Amino acid sequence: MSIGHRICSSPLLWAGALALVGCGVEADPSDALAELSARTPLAVTMDRATGAPQSVYGVVADAVGSPQSARAVLAELAAALRITDVDALAYDGSVDSPIGRHYRFTQTYRGVPVEGGAVQVHEGTDGRALGVSSSYVPGVSVPTVAPAIDAAAALGRAARALDPADLAQAAGALRAAPELIISTRAGAARLAWRVIVPTETRTWELLVDAGDGTLLADPTDINRYASGSGQVWRAANAVVALQNNSLRDSSNSGTAVPSTAYQIVTLQGLTGNGYLDGVYASSSGTKKRASSATNTFVYDRSSVGFEETLAYYYIDLTERYIQSLGFTNINNHQQVFSANGTTQDNSWYAPSTKKITYGTGGVDDGEDAEVIIHEYGHSVQDDQVPGFGSGNEAGSQGEGFGDYLGATISAQTSNGFQDTCIMEWDATSYSSTNPPCLRRLDTAKHYPDSVVGEVHADGEIWSGALWNIRVAIGAALADKVILQHHFLLPATASFNTAANALVTAANNLGYTSAQCTSIKTALTNRGFTVTASCP
Repeated sequence: MSIGHRICSSPLLWAGALALVGCGVEADPSDALAELSARTPLAVTMDRATGAPQSVYGVVADAVGSPQSARAVLAELAAALRITDVDALAYDGSVDSPIGRHYRFTQTYRGVPVEGGAVQVHEGTDGRALGVSSSYVPGVSVPTVAPAIDAAAALGRAARALDPADLAQAAGALRAAPELIISTRAGAARLAWRVIVPTETRTWELLVDAGDGTLLADPTDINRYASGSGQVWRAANAVVALQNNSLRDSSNSGTAVPSTAYQIVTLQGLTGNGYLDGVYASSSGTKKRASSATNTFVYDRSSVGFEETLAYYYIDLTERYIQSLGFTNINNHQQVFSANGTTQDNSWYAPSTKKITYGTGGVDDGEDAEVIIHEYGHSVQDDQVPGFGSGNEAGSQGEGFGDYLGATISAQTSNGFQDTCIMEWDATSYSSTNPPCLRRLDTAKHYPDSVVGEVHADGEIWSGALWNIRVAIGAALADKVILQHHFLLPATASFNTAANALVTAANNLGYTSAQCTSIKTALTNRGFTVTASCP
């Protein structure tokens, strides 16, 4: 025989076919698979990670008919599938479909489930086995299946790994019993506790080593999210979308802004519950929320549904951009907002509740993405430096950063139109300037002589310096170092402390001497004292 070992016959396989595992003697997997393929037409797909077949489709046995027979099929095919212990496969039941019945087995090792390990035998309507699919993990072995730490200790370790906001949402969920499994996520097989923590917005999975209590991987959100569609401006706001400074609100009229200002976009990360609830944003603070069974949120500006959609889209977009720069731990949670929380012409982020409120006075604030993002900027800083903004200079940095963040995100779709004039759509209801800017990032304000003691006005000193850095080294590098330097700040940071933190951050991010010098020059040109040196 070509595979060179003793053969045990089986009535399950077609007449005269070669059994692939002979009386407990393991065949070479490649030879076994080749021999199987030589007997009948098969479609085989290999799993690159394990080197074992992921699927074998074709008639692999003449009859199934029961779980016991399905297991016998797997015993015959074990060598080809690299299944080392057929008896350790736990039968998980069967499910019927229009083409037949599908028998499911879970891989175990000494009675403990192997994470992700499963095998299915597929029986056709004629009773024959029409294929096998497998995620079996070959070669699993651990020294012991007796955990050194118990389930309660695993729960405690999981709790310490989660954000306090998630723990607050979890309520009694941490009392759920963890599952003992064998995991290969960290490379070699490890005995681990699988802890599941459902919250209001996410379902966290944590793997805790059952030997020493370490985490085998970062907490993972195992929810499955939907994508929807929504109507937003073609740029950050109506003025920029149409490059038209003469637009006016006209009492929230839908016809005040031509339809050419709008576009349909994909809304990512929705939970699929019919509301604008998702991974990074939720309009749940909004009165009379928009809803859609198909996750389609298409409104014009006369409806509060438009502000909900715009705010959801830009908060989600901003958070995804921040994470694309490498900051996966900044505001990595759902931001709740109200699109119509006040009739005032004002908006705010509340550190006590972590929620954002957008006002409807004048032009609805939720219609201007630069307002939306500005308030989200406060949430970002509060997440990085809890309580940030105490005192005029730190408060001014908070306002300046919010303005900068709105501007740098807006510039991604502005085609260069009025990038340093921010919130111009919102400002049309009260500004007499042309263009109608709430604030600007290109003023000549200089420290300390331009300080007036009002955080929004003094924030222009800081936002101007940040924008000059952006001009000097490019958007991505500027945005990254600006976000990074927040981690170095105290909550009461002075302008000079922040300036030195920016240079320190640039050095530690590996920026070149020229890039660091450009940052330092932009700061000293604004009057800040920078004693940190560049390489």
